[in-house]
Amino acid sequence: MFSKEDLHFREYCIAQKLLTDAQWRQFEDLVNNHGMANGFAQALVDFKFFSEFDLADAFSDAFNLPFMRLYSETASAPKEIISDAFLKQHRVIPMFLLGNELTVAIVDPPYRTMIEELTKMTKARIVPVVSTLTDFQETLSIQRGGFDDIQRIASTIDLEKFDVIKTGEVELARMEEFGQFPPLVRLVDEIFLRAVKCGASDIHLEQFEHEVKLRFRTDGVLQRIASFPKKFGEGMIAVIKTKASMDMFEKRKPQDGRITLTYETRSFDMRVSVIPTVNGEKTVLRILSKSSIAVKLEEMGFSSQNLAVLLHLLKQPNGLLVVTGPTGSGKSTTLYAALNRVKSVERNIVTIENPVEYQVDTVNQVQVDPEKDLTFASALRAILRQDPNIILVGEIRDGETGTIATEAALTGHLVLSTLHTNDAVGAIPRLINMGIPPYWLAPGLIGAVGQRLVRRICDECKEEYEPNEEMLYVNGLIGLHKRVTFFRGVGCTKCGFRGFKGRIAIHEVLSVNEAIQDLIYQNATTIKILQQAEKDGFRDLRFDGLKKVLAGLTTLEEVQRVTRTGI
Repeated sequence: MFSKEDLHFREYCIAQKLLTDAQWRQFEDLVNNHGMANGFAQALVDFKFFSEFDLADAFSDAFNLPFMRLYSETASAPKEIISDAFLKQHRVIPMFLLGNELTVAIVDPPYRTMIEELTKMTKARIVPVVSTLTDFQETLSIQRGGFDDIQRIASTIDLEKFDVIKTGEVELARMEEFGQFPPLVRLVDEIFLRAVKCGASDIHLEQFEHEVKLRFRTDGVLQRIASFPKKFGEGMIAVIKTKASMDMFEKRKPQDGRITLTYETRSFDMRVSVIPTVNGEKTVLRILSKSSIAVKLEEMGFSSQNLAVLLHLLKQPNGLLVVTGPTGSGKSTTLYAALNRVKSVERNIVTIENPVEYQVDTVNQVQVDPEKDLTFASALRAILRQDPNIILVGEIRDGETGTIATEAALTGHLVLSTLHTNDAVGAIPRLINMGIPPYWLAPGLIGAVGQRLVRRICDECKEEYEPNEEMLYVNGLIGLHKRVTFFRGVGCTKCGFRGFKGRIAIHEVLSVNEAIQDLIYQNATTIKILQQAEKDGFRDLRFDGLKKVLAGLTTLEEVQRVTRTGI
């Protein structure tokens, strides 16, 4: 239970009359009964044997270590030098790296095994310093965003080495002759690791006549990574099919599968799609990080007005609320954030998904399986007999599902779903065209959210710039540009010289009031519905995008790329 260092501290405390033998035996009994999952120091403070300041002083004296106040020194701390798993397990924070000397803050005794492991991990001489528990936790909460254990995983294969464009066919032929090609399983594993480390949302592996092209979709844009020899193609796709539990011998029909990956403390799901092409099969893998489920609506970039409208809609006892946008626009993330907002033990929440992307506590999730006749429509009918309060339908794909979802909304349930339309207002004619009668849709639909993702300007290389006249004209900013400042990223190592790092969402939120209900009853045109919505305060995607441009978060070109102009 106690280490050599813990017992050394015991002897010091008894010698200095900080603890008595009886007090130590009492502490041992408490530890035996309750454990010390949060460490030796936290247990001594929790069981009232020391204040945290007296304990830090005692550790400093007992182990001849300097005391340090950490909070004011966080800016100079080296990032990504210690994995998050090690940091949490051993309660240690790196503070300074000077040459080959790494200063680390600790709250527990300087355990020899921890120091040796840290020395091996960092290849540095470790200099421990002592801090108080509160100071340590506050500093840890600031710094943990910089400790990415995935980034510390070393690559085992240099993908560029096998790129026919960079290396050349002659050199690759020589490498093949000398047996220097890697096993394809290792090559595929390296591709997965690279994609996760760079934050890619999709992996595209495409067979062409003379090459196998590898591309990652990062921040919404596809980028070429490498072009492998054509002979790699079938073998790499066979490896992926095997990992995804697909039929590796079936090459004439499309197939879908799933792969689960775990790197250090983080887990990822990959949705795999394989289709036949004239040059061989093409594979696309969608990467889903299970940590994405923790996002809150307040963290998703909604303007104060849009967030207020959306929260009002989520408080309604019944009705249909749809999130619209193209594939990859973050619709599922928004729905899960909404679920996190409304879930409680007092509500029965059931989802129907294809597939279940993230698992949510206190929510019952059903995965569609058409081969077993478990479709969105059939699952929705069954769920209505399960006494639900809130139902999430992954996607309204057909008239049958749409009709049942609307019927559920009319009979006392709050129904959340997604729909592939260009904007929020476009959800109304789309649902009517699916066969939902206007006299059902008008009272059933309570709102629609339109969403797109735009790339965020890299904070490290952001600079002011002047957009060209055409861009200003298209966005209606000709008379305004002299009074505002526009920004762009010039490119740096932090963003891979792209000028962007990460993405943010732009939104439009339509609330269906009585005036819009009347227009739906009349089967009015989209233009009339939009005009009425704007009278009621509705602002479209472009308006929200321009607000984020003026806030210095993205560029006019990005907003132009993902939204339609009215000019």
